[in-house]
Parts: sequence; C-alpha cells; structure tokens
Amino acid sequence: MRSIWRLAIPAAFGLAISGAMAQPSGLPDTVAWTVSQDTAKPGDKITLALHGTVLDGWHVYSLKQLPLGPNPFHVALDGGDIAVTDGAPAESKAIRAKDAAFGFETQYYEKAFTVTLPVRLSKGAAAGQHAIPVSVRFQTCNGQICQPPKTVHLSAPVTVKVDG
Repeated sequence: MRSIWRLAIPAAFGLAISGAMAQPSGLPDTVAWTVSQDTAKPGDKITLALHGTVLDGWHVYSLKQLPLGPNPFHVALDGGDIAVTDGAPAESKAIRAKDAAFGFETQYYEKAFTVTLPVRLSKGAAAGQHAIPVSVRFQTCNGQICQPPKTVHLSAPVTVKVDG
C-alpha cells in the first residue's frame, strides 16, 4: 500500500512530475493505442477516435475525476496547421468504483476504451495524406502501484479530398 501513496500523493496534490523523470524500473507500458483514419474536404468537421487497450491487471483513469483524485485523461492537438479542436472530447462509458489508492469513487477503464476529439480541418488544407498530431496524457494503476502520469504523442491519419 505504501508504494501506491508514494506515487499517488504528488498526483493528488497536482504537483508536476517532470517528463525527464525516469519511470520506476520494471513498469510496463500499460496502454496500447490505435487511431482512426478519416477522409474529408478542407473545412470539414471530423472526429478523431483514439482507441486504448489497457494491459491486464491495470486501469487508466477517465476524463472526469474529482479534485485531489487521480490525474484525469487529457487529449489535445499538438499544433500544426491542418486542424483545430472543434468541441469537447467524449469517452466511452467508464467504470465507477471506490478506488483504494484515493479513498473515494473514481472513473476508469479496464481493457478497451475510446476517446473521441472533434476537429475541423483547415479551409486551406492541401489535397493528399496528412497526419494530425495528438497528445494524450493519462495515469494508470494496478491496485498496488500507480505509475506517474504519462504523455504519448499519436498521429491521426487523414486524407484531404479537394473538389475540382
């Protein structure tokens, strides 16, 4: 139980954990990612679908968490000129249960889940294949330890079709 609190307390109080900080040795990558592919015209609104598969025995926290709880899932565009965010992210239905690490109810995923992000393509987007850069930040726990929050950078493929 002590190892849960050593990693959970900094997160609970919103303290930043540097990206340069080494992850504790022996901890696995707990979430595998795939991203949907789409075809659209310049100026169209599309929805990026990020599919996560959680390693057995682990869970990843969802978008909605109580203050002083685990770090909520966060998704954002990494910039670029191909698309801008056009609405709030949405998520599959999360499990709601009392979390021993925090002492109150949290929302999380086990196994597979999806988070979507609506974006609008630039009106000046050129025809062809493009990649929309997306960052996801998440925290995972397994009932014994919580990993520090982690950010991964994904690439959402989109084919831009221009009439004429």
